[in-house]
Amino acid sequence: MIEHIVQPGETLWAIAAQYGVPVEVILEANRLLDPYALSAGQMLYIPPAHSFVPVQQPPFFPGFPGLERRVTRLEREVNRLNQRVNRLEERVRRLEQRR
Repeated sequence: MIEHIVQPGETLWAIAAQYGVPVEVILEANRLLDPYALSAGQMLYIPPAHSFVPVQQPPFFPGFPGLERRVTRLEREVNRLNQRVNRLEERVRRLEQRR
């Protein structure tokens, strides 16, 4: 298991994307109830990406065709944007250290 120290501004979704682990797996491994209640300096246990089996979930809203696909696409976009924000934050940190 990996130990991850939460950095200021990090989200659980960005951390999950960084390690290739679903948010739900991190929530369960750390017995967290609220994915929004992270604190800078908090230590999280991250299970290895190969230690879980993805579960195929039924559609959320069977009466709304295409909604599940749209939600999945939006989740991927959020993860991509979180990764970009993390890279930009790291770049800012490096630039600030040069001063």
